[in-house]
Amino acid sequence: MKIARITPFLCYSPISDLVFVKVETDEPGLFGWGECSLPSKPHGVVGAVRDLEKLVLGEDPERIEWIWQRMYRHAYWRGGPIQTSALSGIDMALWDIRGKIHARSVGMLLGGPVRDRVKAYANLGLSTSPQEFRDRVEIALAMGFKAVKIYPLPNVAPTEGRAAIRQIVACCEAVRDALGDDLDFAIDMHGKPSASLAIAIEAAVRHTSPLWIEEPVPAEANESLERLAQHSATPIAVGERLFTRWPFRAILENEWAGIIQPDVANAGGISELVRIASLAEMYGVTFAPHNPNGPVQAAASLALSAYAQNFAMLETRHTNLEWTARLCSYVPRVDRDGYLALPEGPGLGVEIDEAFLRSQDKGQWIPEAFRADGSIADW
Repeated sequence: MKIARITPFLCYSPISDLVFVKVETDEPGLFGWGECSLPSKPHGVVGAVRDLEKLVLGEDPERIEWIWQRMYRHAYWRGGPIQTSALSGIDMALWDIRGKIHARSVGMLLGGPVRDRVKAYANLGLSTSPQEFRDRVEIALAMGFKAVKIYPLPNVAPTEGRAAIRQIVACCEAVRDALGDDLDFAIDMHGKPSASLAIAIEAAVRHTSPLWIEEPVPAEANESLERLAQHSATPIAVGERLFTRWPFRAILENEWAGIIQPDVANAGGISELVRIASLAEMYGVTFAPHNPNGPVQAAASLALSAYAQNFAMLETRHTNLEWTARLCSYVPRVDRDGYLALPEGPGLGVEIDEAFLRSQDKGQWIPEAFRADGSIADW
């Protein structure tokens, strides 16, 4: 059995652009789906999939590790978000194929789940309105979620006065009030603040008891992360913009974060996330995958969440489920206790409506932000 064809698909969902990849074998009807969504960089990822195609065609689809190493180490340039995302999607599709060959789920191929169900939290998106967050919390609670994540930062500069911090505090207090004392929320800062500003924000919102602060400083600023870690009483979560296991080494060895959040569609696929989760477990660090995009990524993240001993909660898109249901057989819906059921069926357990996928190829998504003075802000 050989890999016969690799096809990338760019599509536009109601909330962002997405990239999927279909890997077909020379056995009729045997193929796998992967996702390598890197929002706002879809054409680059599609091109990178096509660059990797020549290394994969004609190979045994079950030789997953050898193919991973070839894709990662080929030529002179390696790594980076675009190439690693393309690699991730192909790797994911190969695991899907392997599961179909052996009539086993990806979770069982990994060794079987260590938990019966997976706790999920709702991604409530960006806002600076306390009332808007209250309304979004109510929707999530009605769906069954027991935890949420908010993005309450305005378009901050490295130095901000009291007004910006008061606005963030107001949003956090509104969410805490809507949730009550027993449910949880996390704060995503999107890597916007400097170390000084992140320290000030954490101190100001500490009384609302956030579960963690996520990406509190720019992803490339390890020195800032170290400084924040020395002052923060709130757990720190990082990792959605780190690719492969190597950048996580310094985070883990220096104890700069208590939660890591690699993305299966960007950080190296299922093969690499298994390794990253295992490394984190060795350091007593929690594994909570970044999972904000499409349903194929969600199915892979769910399998990894069920497998990893040090898993905590899985990020979940709880909106636009109608569109997702048209695209894919798997739709991430929580039960009344806020949990996701484990995936069923061989491989990833997903089926894609390819005709609908092809029909969603028109659109544009430009995530950007501006400060009050017109300068470019981090989104």
